[in-house]
Amino acid sequence: MNDELKNALSGKKWRIILGILIVILVLLIMSGVGAAKYPQNVFWKTLRPISLGFQHSFGQIPSFFKNIFQIGQIIKQNSSLVTENLELQSELAKLSEVKYENEILKKELQFSQTEEAKTQLIPAAIIGRTSGYLKAMTIDKGEKDGLTKGQAVVSQGFLIGTITEVRPDNSDVTLIADYNSLVPVVLEKSRGTGLLRGGLQGLIIEDIPLNIEIQSGENVVTSGLGGQIPAGIAVGKFLAVISRQGDIFQKVTVASPVDFSRLEVLFVVKK
Repeated sequence: MNDELKNALSGKKWRIILGILIVILVLLIMSGVGAAKYPQNVFWKTLRPISLGFQHSFGQIPSFFKNIFQIGQIIKQNSSLVTENLELQSELAKLSEVKYENEILKKELQFSQTEEAKTQLIPAAIIGRTSGYLKAMTIDKGEKDGLTKGQAVVSQGFLIGTITEVRPDNSDVTLIADYNSLVPVVLEKSRGTGLLRGGLQGLIIEDIPLNIEIQSGENVVTSGLGGQIPAGIAVGKFLAVISRQGDIFQKVTVASPVDFSRLEVLFVVKK
């Protein structure tokens, strides 16, 4: 039974092969006279979707790997650009900081070279600040650097405070904005003298004689009285008279161009 089945299948197989060969032979003969145009058309039309499918699939494989490679290159380039951008931002920040420090040093140098204030400036960094009503800070210079109590401290050429406590390696500075600070000053044009004090109302000059006619916007500078703070250091400008009728002295407000909350670089004035 098995042999008969095998023989039947084998015979069927050869019949199929023979049939295909006959079809091919007929097509070849007919192609010579143009009679196979329609059968050939049907044949290739039937195979066209399969052919295009293979072409599309295999054609996309190189493109797929090419796109992956290009994406990798783009990611690498973007990473490099981000790194370069961060480095440039860092360099710009450094240059900006150097420019800012140079501008401050230029202003201090111009101040130290004036004839009225023949001084030596000692640069100092702020290492501590107080909060609340006390307006003071600690700097990184002390006795080893030649600092003593009472010396003036300036920023951008304007008085901002005085040395009130000195230690070997650091010192305390009381700002002129503090109520406990008292600095002898003079109004530059009217020549009215008084004491500069800080507080909640801002900078105020007290004890100005009543007979002084203060001019609008005139400058306020240190008077040099007491001998500790040199004369001629700029403080600010006169704003307004705030004394009341019946007071025996005039009291005025002063505006300083220095923002005390943003101080970074200070200079101690040494005669």
